[in-house]
Amino acid sequence: MFVVMLLSASLAWGFTPDQAVRQSLDVHPQLATAQGQLATAQAQRNQARGLRYNPQLQVWAASPERADMDASLPLSLSGEGWFARQAAGHQVRAGTESLRRTQLIVAAEVRRAYAQAAVAVGLVGVALEGQELAARLRYGVGRKFQEGEASDLELRLAKLTETQAAVRLLESRQQEAMALRRLVSWVQLPLGASDLDADPLSTVPVSSTANGETRSDVLAAQSALQAAEAQLRLARASALPPVSVGLGVELEGGQPAIGPSLGVSLPLASRNQVGRAQAQANVQVAEAQLSGLEAQVEVERQTAQLRVEQGEGLTSGSLHAPMGELQDAHDALASVEAGVLAGEIGLSSAVLLQSQILDGEAAVVRLRGLLADAALDRMLAMDDAALLGGAP
Repeated sequence: MFVVMLLSASLAWGFTPDQAVRQSLDVHPQLATAQGQLATAQAQRNQARGLRYNPQLQVWAASPERADMDASLPLSLSGEGWFARQAAGHQVRAGTESLRRTQLIVAAEVRRAYAQAAVAVGLVGVALEGQELAARLRYGVGRKFQEGEASDLELRLAKLTETQAAVRLLESRQQEAMALRRLVSWVQLPLGASDLDADPLSTVPVSSTANGETRSDVLAAQSALQAAEAQLRLARASALPPVSVGLGVELEGGQPAIGPSLGVSLPLASRNQVGRAQAQANVQVAEAQLSGLEAQVEVERQTAQLRVEQGEGLTSGSLHAPMGELQDAHDALASVEAGVLAGEIGLSSAVLLQSQILDGEAAVVRLRGLLADAALDRMLAMDDAALLGGAP
């Protein structure tokens, strides 16, 4: 029964892991947040390309015959505009790489949720097969009991076995419901078990990234450090106030007088001490974050690679042919059922064999889910763009 369900599901499913990824990339709030941060950084860069200070206009009038007007533009002589443009450019690059990493994280989590849902659906199939077998055995033993060929103890054991199978089925249904709800929370579409590919390993795309490439979150942290360093240079340059250059017009006695104007603030008390201290602290924080992230990335890559290698070594190629194992288990269950009904296998032995076979079926499903999780973990650790499933 379960093998038939898997085969039919593999032909009938209509919502692929790649479709789930593309859907989540369109609707998930994490990406909206990252896109908003990038848009803010781009707006700051556009602003930094223009004038750093707004023009100033001052007008004073005592009477129609006596008035003053002064138009001026503050100009920085310490390179504030240059440093501001540098910082804004680095912030845009950091936002771009951060958005890319967020896309990969969301894609990996969606694929994991899909694989977990596929595992949960598969475990329901195993439990359902066990429940149906237990019901048939209880019915068969009941008939034999009526004919005097089975004892009261065997009948009670058959009923208890059916109860255990019912509990296993309901528990697996509970896990399936939770897994499907989690997947739906990522894709924000109504999905059911029949919509999914039955094989958890279908969530693992073909890798497209070399191991030595720098991860996007590390690139984002490097750009954030460069932006902090540019902000520090800007804060130091701001210690020198801008010089205002302009043109003044004075009207006195009905006669206008026009001449250049020059103004500057004397940095006697305030030389941007607080801004410089904050900028220096931000550089230290960015340095620490980059250093910690680089160590974390190294550990993630090593442990993820170990998980994949361990899984490949344990499966020894059987990973790619699960149906044979499940078909063997299905045939074994049919043999146990036939042996009990023919009186060749005792009910107690049959219950033990049934439990072991069903546990083996469930282990095959869980194994493929664990292998999928390990492969996805490595791809995320390597910043593999294949996780996006072709999404831009």
